[in-house]
Amino acid sequence: MDIISSSQNDKVKYLNKLYRSRNRRKEGVFILEGKRLIEAALAGGADFKQVFLTPAFFKSAENDNLLADLKLKSEFIYLEEQLLKETASTVNPQGILAVVKESVFKGEDFYQQADKILLLDRIQDPGNMGTMIRTAVAAGFDGVIALKGSVDIYNQKVIRATMGGIFSIAVRQKLSQEEFLSEIDSRAADYELLAADIEAEEYHFQHRYQNKLILMIGNEANGIDQKLLAAATSKIKIPLAGEIESLNAAVAASVISFEILSQSLKKDS
Repeated sequence: MDIISSSQNDKVKYLNKLYRSRNRRKEGVFILEGKRLIEAALAGGADFKQVFLTPAFFKSAENDNLLADLKLKSEFIYLEEQLLKETASTVNPQGILAVVKESVFKGEDFYQQADKILLLDRIQDPGNMGTMIRTAVAAGFDGVIALKGSVDIYNQKVIRATMGGIFSIAVRQKLSQEEFLSEIDSRAADYELLAADIEAEEYHFQHRYQNKLILMIGNEANGIDQKLLAAATSKIKIPLAGEIESLNAAVAASVISFEILSQSLKKDS
C-alpha cells in the first residue's frame, strides 16, 4: 500500500483543484466527503472516478462491504490521515473522499424521465438549494433544473444539505432562462408551468395540479423573473398570517411540493 503524505503529490493537487467550481465543471466531476454520502452515491448508481482514503479507514472491518463495492468501480488512492483532513472542506471527512462524475441529462432524456420538476431561478444560498433538492425527492419529484445564476448544485454545502438526495433525482444546471423557455415550447409543452408568486390570486391548496408539472421557485430576494412569470400557466401563493410578508424559498418549496404530493396520493387512492 503506497501512502501519500505530501500535498505536492500530483493526485492531491488534482483533488485540490476540484474544490473550485470552474475546475469541477471543466472536468465534469464533483467531490464527496464522508462515508454516508459515498454510500448514498453508490446506491444511486453514481460513476466513481477516484476514491481517496486513509489506511485506518481501509483497515476498519466495518468498512469492508463499502470498500468491496467501491473497489469494483474506482481507483483507490491512500492518503495520510492529516493530509486528507487538510484537503477536505469538512472538519471530519471520516477518512474517505471520492471524485464522482456528474450525471449529464440532455433535454429530451430529462423530460422523458421526469414528470414532476422543480425549477430554481437564481437560488443563491447553498443551504436553500440543498434543502429544496432533498425536499423534491421526498415529495416525489423526478427532476431539478437550476437556471444560470443559481449556486452550483455540486457545491459542497449543497451536496451535504441534500443528505444524499442528489443521487435520487435527475438534475440539470447552468441552463439559461432563454434555453429553458425554448425547451418548454419544443419539448415540454404538455407540462403545467407553475409559479410560486406572492401576488397570485389562488392559494396553493386550492389549485388542482396536473400529473406533469414544473414548479418554479424564485430568487430569495427578488422572486421569479418576470419573463418566467409571464410564461407560467398557473400562479399560486401560500397564505400568510401576522406581519410576515414572505417565506424562505426552501420553506415555500416544501409547502407547495407536499401539497402536490398529497393531491397525487389522493388521486391514486
